[in-house]
Amino acid sequence: MKFDLNAPANRYVAVAEPLVIDDPEQYQWDAQTDIAVVGVGMAGACAALEAAAHGAEVLALDRLAAGGASRLSGGVVYAGGGTRQQQEAGIEDSPDNMYQYLRIQVGDVVKDDTLRRFCHDSVANLEWLEGHGVRFGSRYYKEKNSFPGGYWGLYHSGNEAYAPYNAQTTTAARGHVTQGSGYFGGPAMMQNLLAAMQRSGEQPGQGRIRLQKYACVSRLLVDKNQQVVGLAYRLGSQSGLFYALRTGLHTLASKLNIGLPRTGAPFRWLAGLFDIFDREQRVRVRRGVILSAGGFVFNRAMVTQATGHAPLTPHALGEDCNGSGIRLGLSLGALGKRLERLTYWRFYAPPHAWLKTIALDPQGRRLCNEALYGATVADIMLEKDPQGRGWLILDEAQMQAAKAQLRNDKAFVLVQKAMAWMYMYRCTQKAATLAELARKTGLPLAQLEQTVAEYNQRIQQGQPDTCAKPDAYRAELNTAPWYAIDISIGSKFACPSLTLGGLEIDEETGQVLRAPGQVIPGLYAAGRNAAGLCAHTYISGLSLADCLFSGRRAGQHAAKQVS
Repeated sequence: MKFDLNAPANRYVAVAEPLVIDDPEQYQWDAQTDIAVVGVGMAGACAALEAAAHGAEVLALDRLAAGGASRLSGGVVYAGGGTRQQQEAGIEDSPDNMYQYLRIQVGDVVKDDTLRRFCHDSVANLEWLEGHGVRFGSRYYKEKNSFPGGYWGLYHSGNEAYAPYNAQTTTAARGHVTQGSGYFGGPAMMQNLLAAMQRSGEQPGQGRIRLQKYACVSRLLVDKNQQVVGLAYRLGSQSGLFYALRTGLHTLASKLNIGLPRTGAPFRWLAGLFDIFDREQRVRVRRGVILSAGGFVFNRAMVTQATGHAPLTPHALGEDCNGSGIRLGLSLGALGKRLERLTYWRFYAPPHAWLKTIALDPQGRRLCNEALYGATVADIMLEKDPQGRGWLILDEAQMQAAKAQLRNDKAFVLVQKAMAWMYMYRCTQKAATLAELARKTGLPLAQLEQTVAEYNQRIQQGQPDTCAKPDAYRAELNTAPWYAIDISIGSKFACPSLTLGGLEIDEETGQVLRAPGQVIPGLYAAGRNAAGLCAHTYISGLSLADCLFSGRRAGQHAAKQVS
């Protein structure tokens, strides 16, 4: 996909055309380093630590206060193949079993050899994280849950238990939840990785990592052969009153945006006023620049440019992910891959009673197995309706069961209960009859009645579910009043969204491609700046796991280049 750097999407983040340096050795640089990492979330931190471990001097630059979307996340790392935590929980798994599941889940977004290597390296990569202080537990949550929280260590974070994803595999929980910061593990994960970066250079043969915050990279610098030899950025204060105010405003903006879409924008704007005090820096990079600056979901113009339409929801997830890293690569003619792909998350469990409902499309037909992962449900809604519309249909018995679970199940935390009550009081229609429910929702009555009758009949006759939903999540629906919960992507309960695609890379090295098989010398991408394992669809933990995998890959290869 070709992007116009002068299009409105680029006004949100200023990325200039590359500057050609005739003689890098004679140019007046402000500083020099072996490797520059642009963006310090999970991918950037892993790239920096891996490069330093191989003796490279690293300059790590973050546009905000370091941590990125990874710090705001649940801290779930998708790992398997026989991790220590799986073994302690009594879960049997193997790299091949993990591969057989993921090759159906992720499709053809990466080469088969890359997926096999990801699965084979999974145990070692998790142990590498633990070696840098990140803690994972083995307390096993066995019920279906969008995210059980930091009290638990392991859960089924994807579609491992459901057809067609479980074909020829043994079901295994692979969602490893970071421990140490309460319900969300992302803060603890990034705190440990940032601390490990600070300790770099202490061991013999280890390079040092210098972290600079409020460092906004705007331009790549290349030599006459189009090899990346440096970058230009604006650097803000690293301490003092301005630094503290800037950090406080950005932190507040990020926290507000998680629960109340767009409410953090004014605080982000205020923090941007400090940009006038930033100073221009040009840094010579001897071995490579690693782009790891996240996606572009907050750059709505860029989303529209990539997908051909405006986002269906205002609820963007991340830390002001604006596409700057991807645009830096595109400025050098890099290939984009799956940039049109968004993931929307339509979760509605817990309460578990709602898994016994039926999900319908606007024509009143069954959508899918209601126990599937929330992003998978949203993908299916979009396949059947361009606006991604859908309804959960339930009866009085299931509504009362859901309310009882929310009142009495102590495993549900406040944020989960708040989400369920939001569905009930903002997105639910109630009716005495199916005919009245059809009128309120716009669903065709005849098809609605037929779908409910067929669902009940198969349960009564002991027949398997038409969508392969397990019997544990099936119950007849026949007790009035009736309820319809609007689970459409654009419903009153905003549906979170992320961008998935990125720059196309050499999957052996992490180097960015400008044409098939043709790398851009000196330029790498990792995490959401690269088109990786979750470039087409999403399950919890796979993004962070890919950040770990791709970050280490890029850092290791860049460190081995001759300076």
